Amino acid sequence: MLDSASWLPLISRTLVVGVFGGAGLVLTQMYSRRGPLIFPVYAAILVSIALVSARFGDLPYPAHLAAALTGMVVATAMALAAVLVLGARERQKIRESGRPMAPGGAPWWGFPLIILTIVAASAAVAFVSS
Repeated sequence: MLDSASWLPLISRTLVVGVFGGAGLVLTQMYSRRGPLIFPVYAAILVSIALVSARFGDLPYPAHLAAALTGMVVATAMALAAVLVLGARERQKIRESGRPMAPGGAPWWGFPLIILTIVAASAAVAFVSS
């Protein structure tokens, strides 16, 4: 088994891909009204992580999985932070305008579904690139 120091270049590169991908997700959320437009951005992140990860073919599958998870979690965390900030701004605008707000919130199964999707996509990327 390889030590974790040999994984560091792969992890750092996928971290950079995750940051750039997260910026792409945030920009897509800010400037697009079409929800499904987020899927090509996620596909580009996954392809980029797979290409970076394939360069490190001598590393075992867990290293590829950890790298793919790192990139995807960073990108998704950036997108989630943007959604929370932009949503708070919109709710504040609605409160200030005096319009009534509909009660409700996000469904409870949203976060586990996001986590499951990230893990499944990262596992597929790690499998293809290792």
